[in-house]
Amino acid sequence: MDDMRYPSALLPHYAVPRLATHQAMDRDALAQTILNLENGLVEPVVDPALAYALGHHVKPIIDRLAGDGELGLADLESAAARTNSEDMPGRRRRAIKKRHRLDEPMLEIDSLAIEDKARWIFMERFITLDQHEAILGIKFTAEERKAHLKGLDQLLATLFVLPQVAKHLAAANLARLQEIFASSLLIFRNARIADDQPCNLENLRQNYPDYFYKRRKTPNWYEALDFYTEPIASPHWALCDFDLLNCTLRRPERKLLGYARQWSLPAPYVQQKSVLDDIYDRIVSGEALQEHLFEQNCNACTSTRYKPRNRGPLRMVYIVQKERKIAIHGKSGLPHWKTSRRLWPGVYPAVIAKSQLATAGDEQ
Repeated sequence: MDDMRYPSALLPHYAVPRLATHQAMDRDALAQTILNLENGLVEPVVDPALAYALGHHVKPIIDRLAGDGELGLADLESAAARTNSEDMPGRRRRAIKKRHRLDEPMLEIDSLAIEDKARWIFMERFITLDQHEAILGIKFTAEERKAHLKGLDQLLATLFVLPQVAKHLAAANLARLQEIFASSLLIFRNARIADDQPCNLENLRQNYPDYFYKRRKTPNWYEALDFYTEPIASPHWALCDFDLLNCTLRRPERKLLGYARQWSLPAPYVQQKSVLDDIYDRIVSGEALQEHLFEQNCNACTSTRYKPRNRGPLRMVYIVQKERKIAIHGKSGLPHWKTSRRLWPGVYPAVIAKSQLATAGDEQ
């Protein structure tokens, strides 16, 4: 059993090849071999480099088998996450853009104005009401602005009492607070856009054509469905995470529950985005930051469902974004990673304040 701890022991006929760091193996061949194993198609691996890379892939799983004797889906997922991706030839990790910090001593949080509280922690990833006015082509009245700032204060209050946040607030540890929210975006979802139009997919497409592919002569499949014209029911703030929760081994519902537990939040506070929420967030954040944070190699699963021709089982709407352009797709079940379409299924969570849950959930 000791030999089982080393992938090379599984491949007795091959010496471990010496691969130069610049040499990239056939990633498609490796992916296809892994998929074959998952589907029970076992056949000899004749390529030494491929055999070595495959052994590297299964090493954490073998380690767990040798130690515990049993392995579930959750263990497979965590083991895969622990694999050192830099050891895999040709593997590239997504670069995370480092952002500047505010180095000034942190002020008493209660002494700051509401928007200043958010700006102090989220920096440029807090999109202000003024920015929303410029992006959406609207102007808030004094009463609307007051109500929206109250909603922001309620969401911040929800975040500030979380255990991992409260202790750093008490210690005035600004750097640690900024690290905690380094992958978060604070955005306001408004129910109206320019010319007092309802904020729905149809109007977003007309007002922000650069984010969509050119219209065809025939309408897209989704233009005849209800969700295309359904608006955001009520304005609300959302804390959006742009680190994808990979749903290869677990469904979005399970991943969101785990995310809520990680943050010590009640499950209803963490929501899966609707297709409208997701596209709105991509457009507003892209315009505000001039950076497309959600543009990753993934099929972003949404909470929106539909029935083709009003019959048959419900299908899921999911989104793919590439070079700013957003494509809307539909499928029964989860869209899985394929060698011909290397996009991971995943979900982007959003945190909503308790006071705004009812209104935010109306368009889910």
